[in-house]
Amino acid sequence: MTARTARPVVSATLARVALVLAVLVPFLVAGPGAGRASADDPLDPSPLSAAGSTPALSPVEASPVTVRLTSISPQVLRAGEDLHISATVTNTTDDVLENPEVVVWFNRFRMFSRDEVAEWAARDLQDPAGQRSVSEPLDEPLGPRATRTVSIIVPAESVRLTDLPGLWGPRGLALEFRADRERLGMARTYVLWSTTDDEPPRVPVAVVVPFVGPPTAPVPRTAPESPEEPSPDPTPTDGTASAASAAVTAAATADEDLDDLTDEGGRLRRMLAAANVDESVTLVVDPSLLAAADSGSATAQRFAERLRTAIGNHETYALPWADPDVAAVQHADQGELLTVAVERTGSTEDLADANTLLWSADPGTPDAQTLAGVQVTRAAAMVTGPQQAQASSEALQTVATSSGDVTTIAPDALLTSLVTGGAGAQSTPASIAQRALADLAVVAHGAVPPAGVVIAGDRETAPGREALAAVVEALKSAPWTEAAPLSRVLAGDSTVPAQRAPLPTDGKNELGAQSVTALADAREDARSFAEVLDDPEAYLAGIDDEVLAPLAVAWRAEPKTRAELVRQTVQHVRERAEGLSIVETSDLNVIATTSDLRLTVRNDLTVPARAQLVVDPRKACLTVGDFETPVLDPGDTSITVPLEAHANCDVLVEVALVGPSGQDVAEPIAFSARLSPTIESVGTVVVAILLVLGLALGIARTVRRGQSARRGARTVAEADAPVNLPVLGGTPTDPVPEVSDDERARRLAEDEGAR
Repeated sequence: MTARTARPVVSATLARVALVLAVLVPFLVAGPGAGRASADDPLDPSPLSAAGSTPALSPVEASPVTVRLTSISPQVLRAGEDLHISATVTNTTDDVLENPEVVVWFNRFRMFSRDEVAEWAARDLQDPAGQRSVSEPLDEPLGPRATRTVSIIVPAESVRLTDLPGLWGPRGLALEFRADRERLGMARTYVLWSTTDDEPPRVPVAVVVPFVGPPTAPVPRTAPESPEEPSPDPTPTDGTASAASAAVTAAATADEDLDDLTDEGGRLRRMLAAANVDESVTLVVDPSLLAAADSGSATAQRFAERLRTAIGNHETYALPWADPDVAAVQHADQGELLTVAVERTGSTEDLADANTLLWSADPGTPDAQTLAGVQVTRAAAMVTGPQQAQASSEALQTVATSSGDVTTIAPDALLTSLVTGGAGAQSTPASIAQRALADLAVVAHGAVPPAGVVIAGDRETAPGREALAAVVEALKSAPWTEAAPLSRVLAGDSTVPAQRAPLPTDGKNELGAQSVTALADAREDARSFAEVLDDPEAYLAGIDDEVLAPLAVAWRAEPKTRAELVRQTVQHVRERAEGLSIVETSDLNVIATTSDLRLTVRNDLTVPARAQLVVDPRKACLTVGDFETPVLDPGDTSITVPLEAHANCDVLVEVALVGPSGQDVAEPIAFSARLSPTIESVGTVVVAILLVLGLALGIARTVRRGQSARRGARTVAEADAPVNLPVLGGTPTDPVPEVSDDERARRLAEDEGAR
């Protein structure tokens, strides 16, 4: 066997020996109290697996004395170090407690799972506490309702934990209060043991604090700011005020709520104080909160300044503007609204360069349609509901959807509850920090350490500043953890397999798809209408804020008010798509082949519009010639439309006013046209026939009555001419008979009569 192959074998052997010693050493070195009860310690100091199963009094609810850990130093104990413990004891009874003392107990078995860590903390007053280590008697009795501070030092030789590789991690520690040898109170915490030769993997732990304001709505503009800058809103002031009543009420209420939230003791004020405990804390900010605070009271404005300072000192992610309900928007298939919210965030000065982060409003993992919002917005990830303690506690999750894999961030439920007040009445910053390190030590001991762990409360719950500060400081002191920004976690690779998204579900008080669609359609109509104006952005100023406001997650708490706000917002936004109209015209009779149609377009806006009038006959018997639509100045504009009729028919003519993209910008009208162009042609023929007849009659009359002297003389001469022509080339053989004058007159009369 070579030296190269021998080393792994030796290392593996040492590891096995260490595990055996971890089980045996406590019994070998802990003394008589380790395996059986002594006369002074009647309770069985057994390991966690032997915890009593019968119900007992809760130390929080029924203990006569409360014991609270004030400090423990060092937080991570190493071989050769003394353990310094400080605690306060409070007598909750009306009796004097004689012969009081505080006893330190050790459970020297390393905890291998988070369930074991939790089981130790959940033990009741009379449950086993391990092996007795040291005790500290109080100088005098503890009076009724009295509180006393106790400091205890556990010498290194009394710790009796083995300094062998692989044995680092949490052990149980209990502080017992006794009076007259009776247990009256106990606090359970943990000793974090670090062995000399170990270098455990460091688990990144990110603390994330969200900043979201109360539900609100911007008040629509109702009047021009100055004569030089007229408001493009075509709606009368009274109508706008009526349509904006829900927004006005919501804005007024939000101002009051924002004052409370940013004042001393308010949620936002406490969140900011907690976030400032360390620069490693990551902020997630709704940019509309800063805008609302800037226009609020002096208290709100001071908060905005402090939050901006914190943004400059911390890693910060941005929520889409107004924190829209991603589930509601995606279930309505209106992801464009999320894009609008992200673009609105990008237009702000404070968060223009911040990465986008989405935050689920529901517990657990969102469905696939909701998660698709991450791809729509190109967000870094979506923060989901907290997950219960697991062996890995992996925050970074990959969820497979039909449109691709999506990254989610699942906060650790237990660690989050520790810093948000869910650790119990007897918890203190010191005990919370020890519990956090105990759980994270188990996590770091796993076969594959996670990419990261995240501590993040919901939008409405502020972490306790002292508790969070103690946890962050503990993260820095332990060799198996590091306080890291969220980007450090996101940069890692998830250690758990990708999971399938759950079946589609609607969250509690989620805004319905019909309402979301109505808001999206109203916005689109207004934007289409604004394309005919010279300055559409000025005309649409504030419209995105109006549409996004009712989508805020915060409105889930007030569904009835939200429903009215949605209705009035849709009404007001649709009014932005009004102001141009085509004046109705009566039915038309066309009897000529070509004619002109005069139409009137009315502009009720205060600014010119550039639209195209479209006249569309529904049959080919009528066509429209070329014409131009002039600039539609405020007031009425008359437009002449050339028509050409090709046949007799009745035709429906539709008239529309469209923008540059072909969208209607006014309500179309229609009228009927009766075409009779043949009347004009028949009249022409009749006139032509009459003219011909007139000419013929005139000629006839001329022939009968208007003969000249020359024509009469020629007639007489012709009467004297011979009737028969001579034979060609010769002379007649028979003489021509002579005709008398009377015979000639008679023949001439007969000719005239024949004519």
